[in-house]
Amino acid sequence: MEQKTRRWILISGALATATIIGVAGALLWTPDPVISETKTPQQQATERPANRPAEVAQSFVNALFSVDGTAAANMTDASEAATTAIRATKSGMGSSAYQARLATTAPPAADATTAEVAASVTWTMPNSKTLNYDIKIPLQKTADRWTIHWTPAIIHPQLTDDASLTYRTALADGALLGRDGKPLVAGSIPDGIYKAVTGQVGDVKGTDGWEVGITTGNAFTPLDGKKPESGEKITVTIDPTRQAAAQAAVDALPQGAAIVAIEANTSEILAVAQNKTLSGTNPFVGRYAPGSTMKIVTAAAAMNAGLVQPNSTVACPQTATIGTRTVNNAGFGQPSIAFHSAFAISCNTTFADLGSKLPPNALPDMAKRFGLGADWTIQGADTNTGKVPPATGDQQVENSFGQGNVVASPFGMALVAATVASGKTPTPTLMRGKPSTPNDVASAPPANVLPALRTMMREVVTSGTAKQLAGIPNLAGKTGTAEAGGGSAHGWFVGYQGNVAFAVFVENAGSSQSALTATAAFLKG
Repeated sequence: MEQKTRRWILISGALATATIIGVAGALLWTPDPVISETKTPQQQATERPANRPAEVAQSFVNALFSVDGTAAANMTDASEAATTAIRATKSGMGSSAYQARLATTAPPAADATTAEVAASVTWTMPNSKTLNYDIKIPLQKTADRWTIHWTPAIIHPQLTDDASLTYRTALADGALLGRDGKPLVAGSIPDGIYKAVTGQVGDVKGTDGWEVGITTGNAFTPLDGKKPESGEKITVTIDPTRQAAAQAAVDALPQGAAIVAIEANTSEILAVAQNKTLSGTNPFVGRYAPGSTMKIVTAAAAMNAGLVQPNSTVACPQTATIGTRTVNNAGFGQPSIAFHSAFAISCNTTFADLGSKLPPNALPDMAKRFGLGADWTIQGADTNTGKVPPATGDQQVENSFGQGNVVASPFGMALVAATVASGKTPTPTLMRGKPSTPNDVASAPPANVLPALRTMMREVVTSGTAKQLAGIPNLAGKTGTAEAGGGSAHGWFVGYQGNVAFAVFVENAGSSQSALTATAAFLKG
């Protein structure tokens, strides 16, 4: 028997046949021996009259999910309802392939007016999984012609009116998210951070699952499926609003510039920005002389050692020789002044004198307690906070006001500001759920020095070297101008407003003026 021309198999008067149809409308094969295989199910249904229940049932399943379902619906006694149900399931099952294999069926009695044909259904879904079940196709005879008696159970035994079969992907819930809870996309954070984070965490999504079931309105009753394998939900801590403000602030400057902002109470990194002029490095690792911003650390060490308190009277000469080092102020001097005022106006000679009286390890030890010179392994970022070596003599004098061999990154100085604000040992974090690993970290600063530091840093803004920022509420900080060699100088402003701590660095700015300008732009956003 030639398979291409003979597909009906008669066994003792009974019929056994099958059909496979893609829901998209592709008829994969047909059991009809009379009509050309190239003709559609609609043409087959109209050109060849089916006059036995099994033949009608076979023509019906052939046409059931091909094209728009109209041909199959027209073989029923309720074509409108059938069309709606067929189209709904065709849409719900997407590109799944439908196969119905009719059971062998004995011809009904000559006077029978009803009949039933059993069939086994297999849906092959897009993931190659199958849904298998049995159905019964009811028929009725009117005027010597058999038609399908419509019921949604022909599609699936549990189907009711206004319901349909649905296949859908069960999405894994892992994701890399921004601070706003939305999926993180390229361009939403600095490109270098985005590449570092995505390269380090890899695929966090997990494995999607799937499910097939019955949809009724908004309700879904699963019949089969596999639950997704959950991935990780990782939130990158960069704040889009803060990041945009920081980037705009540095982009407005002609010199190389950077801003790092940190949430003080959590140490989460909120913003890391640099402009194109600052090339060959980044704010996490680029190290520079911190200038007078180092006086935050020196003040804490001096107060902790009992050398001075905020209201102590200290000398602030315009020029002083300490050891063999001649130290100058920027065109000012006072024979005596309160220590808190010397801090506010950034008196180099005061701090050089205090620094010379400290033990060799006092500055490096105190600096590390503020995060400067400390080291962490931070998921998503390579960092270097800076270095404050032990020193004596002229070296220690210079280190005390941020020159000498002291270096700090904008990231390191942002940690100093965050520690003043929070009073806690910082634990810098770029990805929630991926805490940093401390490698060389000290305990928090002495609690007795923090209130004084906060008050003095506030005075810098209200009446000191940063008084041009006095209109910004609750701002505290410290300016810095650091000699960079060749007659140039870098500008700094390190501070905090509320819970946002930050460091602003401007390369070869000549003074802290540009850093103050960028600070105002950043905070006013």
